[in-house]
Amino acid sequence: MQTDKYNFDCVVDRRDTCATKIDEMDEKFGRHDLLPFWIADMDFEACPAIIEALRNRLNHAVLGYTMPPEHFWGSIRRWLSQRHGWDVGADEITFIPGLKKGLGLCINFFTRPGDKVVIQPPVYHSFRSVIEGNGRTVVTNPLIRDANGDYRMDIDGLREVIAREQPRMMILCNPHNPIGIQWDAESLAEVASICRRADMVLLSDEIYGDMMLGGVRHIPTASVSQDAAEVTLTLGAPSKTFNIPGIVSAWIVARSPRLRKPLFDWLAVNEFNAPPIAAMVATEAAYENGAEWLDAALAYLQQNVDHAADFFARELPAVRMHRPQASFAVWLDFNGLGLSREDLVKLLVSRAHLALSEGSTFGIEGSGFMRMNIGVPRSILDLGLKRLRSAIRSLEAGDSIDRECSRRVPFAKMHGLGNNFVYVDCMQQPVDGLSSLAIEMSRRHTGVGTDGIIAILPSEVADCRMRIFNADGSEAQMCGNGIRCVAKYIFDNKIVDKHRLSIETLSGVKTVEVHTDFAGQTETVTVDMGAPVYNPGSIPVRFGGDAMIEQPVGVGMDTLAVSAVSMGNPHGVVFVDNFDDEIVTTLGPVLEKHEIWPEGANIEFVRVDDPHTLSMRAWERGAGETMACGTGACAAAAVAVRTGRAHWPLTVALMGGSLLIDIDSATGHILMTGPAVTVLTGEFQI
Repeated sequence: MQTDKYNFDCVVDRRDTCATKIDEMDEKFGRHDLLPFWIADMDFEACPAIIEALRNRLNHAVLGYTMPPEHFWGSIRRWLSQRHGWDVGADEITFIPGLKKGLGLCINFFTRPGDKVVIQPPVYHSFRSVIEGNGRTVVTNPLIRDANGDYRMDIDGLREVIAREQPRMMILCNPHNPIGIQWDAESLAEVASICRRADMVLLSDEIYGDMMLGGVRHIPTASVSQDAAEVTLTLGAPSKTFNIPGIVSAWIVARSPRLRKPLFDWLAVNEFNAPPIAAMVATEAAYENGAEWLDAALAYLQQNVDHAADFFARELPAVRMHRPQASFAVWLDFNGLGLSREDLVKLLVSRAHLALSEGSTFGIEGSGFMRMNIGVPRSILDLGLKRLRSAIRSLEAGDSIDRECSRRVPFAKMHGLGNNFVYVDCMQQPVDGLSSLAIEMSRRHTGVGTDGIIAILPSEVADCRMRIFNADGSEAQMCGNGIRCVAKYIFDNKIVDKHRLSIETLSGVKTVEVHTDFAGQTETVTVDMGAPVYNPGSIPVRFGGDAMIEQPVGVGMDTLAVSAVSMGNPHGVVFVDNFDDEIVTTLGPVLEKHEIWPEGANIEFVRVDDPHTLSMRAWERGAGETMACGTGACAAAAVAVRTGRAHWPLTVALMGGSLLIDIDSATGHILMTGPAVTVLTGEFQI
């Protein structure tokens, strides 16, 4: 889902960021080359309002002792009121240093070693570990699953287990993790009534309460009855909601003075209720300014749920998917495959190369199930689903469970001035899943490490056709460096035996001229890039005039003069006196996704060295900074000439080398000449 402000299709490489879901895979699954769908954090970029608030706070050089102001608490209370219709008093809420830590604090405060605590498996595995790890005893009241795969509470069983075991506390998951159920008010009221009669404390984990899907409303447990208000401690957090679990922040609501005063006093005296600066800033920014982002994220997640449900129903009917009413995970029933626990894990890890959360960790009632985190870009979800389909179908075809399922894709890695792509020859045999393949092959540590892949395909109107997929899986219209390498590939491999070639792209058919070395191999290529396009609607860019040339664009606290031009894909050209890493890596990603670009844009930072020489750094849409951008060099040259800064012909110096840019005075087309180099050839196993 691409919106003007938020792009949840963007694939963010989380490697080398100490991400648990990446760095713990070896220890947990025995290998590191899996697609991670296990730990419960989303792969979307965090809510921009939060990032901006944190950056603004860090502009102040002192990080001393702080205390939360009233508007911090007010932001949480307003959120609960506006989002869930739950009005919480100022004295009824306080901070806790993370939801799981909050569970442990409450268990230690309200129970004693040896006391019993009720949970309802299959349920969040940390309930059991935090109970037993603190020397208490788990008592289970398993959920009931009917023939349709739907779950409900066993209320009669709850009464019986409480009468028999005399527990001191119950931990409720509302909405439920891993199944994603929002419990109805009647069930919640019944549970609260039972707990009050038994003089028990009811901990209600409501961390997924903001992540409601399909129009379902969250019902806070403490809101359903007077009994519930009397016995319930509600724990919530912005962490799952806004994808900031690395910023440890949570809160607890206690309506009952009987529970609230002693607990809150104890939290205060030990300073468990004191939010660190980052938690305070991020939480308030989320609740005050994050609603629009959350609504967009939930819409995207609902589409992922629908997409996955359709896939399982159509392609893998033996696997039953429970549709969640909340959260970003789906509960998958693999029991129809008839596999043991060990073989199911082997199928997913060794055959499908997927990391999912094993169902039995949520309790024995989850045996044969898996929880799959679908809070990921659609291309990653598709890749995971297709891997799962291939693994299960190979199993159905009689393959041994021990055999790894893989296929090999021949490729050539080539570059034009360091702008490197993997080139996949599809002239004789098509290759499926090019977008997903681009993501896999582009990874720096587990793939080939490129800016994307370019598929070379047959064409009805040209010598061949090229399709360009960036490292994030998005498809680009045109790549000047890439087209030179395509020309080299089809010429050097005798696919076409002529120097003047035509190549079909999404921005039209381009004519190229191959220049060979003494051995008859391609050395440089001249590409007719067509005429630069300045019409705002054709680029596209949101601008009211005939052409957007050096117009002011606000970027945070700065205003930049930006020129918009298309060379088959949208470009924003910014002239600078000097450029450094900070300018490119800070302003590049912001300008790429600025609201003026309906489809995003490539951004060029350009310095004029003399009337015939430019220096340039490129931030490419979907790829980040690259060593060279051919269309960007043409765009920069065109704007430099149009604004009187330079004259044809031009040499454009990039990080990877130089391009010669000239113009055909008869047609007005820009001609780009530069090298194309083959680095290596091989096969990629997926």
